[in-house]
Amino acid sequence: MITVARIDERLIHGQVAYAWTVAYKSEIIMVVDDEVSKDQFQVSLLQMACPAGVKCAVCDVDRGAELLKKHEARKIFVVVKHPRTLLALHERGVEIPEINVGGLYFKEGRRQLSKTVYVDPEMEEVFSKLHEAGIALENRTHPNDSKEDLMKLM
Repeated sequence: MITVARIDERLIHGQVAYAWTVAYKSEIIMVVDDEVSKDQFQVSLLQMACPAGVKCAVCDVDRGAELLKKHEARKIFVVVKHPRTLLALHERGVEIPEINVGGLYFKEGRRQLSKTVYVDPEMEEVFSKLHEAGIALENRTHPNDSKEDLMKLM
């Protein structure tokens, strides 16, 4: 089961590896990204960033969907760079009850929704599709922060 699905452009870093993994008692951190999964150097760096005792998987969307359905009994923390990745997983039959939007950073063409979330029109469209599918979208930087409804921020 997915313990938490998080959008964070930095993927695995200290806060993800320790605060989120501990708060959601995850046994696996799964990075789902078509581009990153093809880069063995980035895969190695992500695996080194995982805390001891937590497995790390880095895969593309198709393999991620396959593994998430196959290992529904495992506690898996999913991290992606872009909301379209979670939409793609949902479209492949992966059950995602809630999405934490925590790290979409400033880039030209994005507007600010919160301290750490900047979105472009494509992201807004994807978030609307996820919301229409019944998936809760919340904004938090840290698991101890109060949840904010992302759709109210848009």
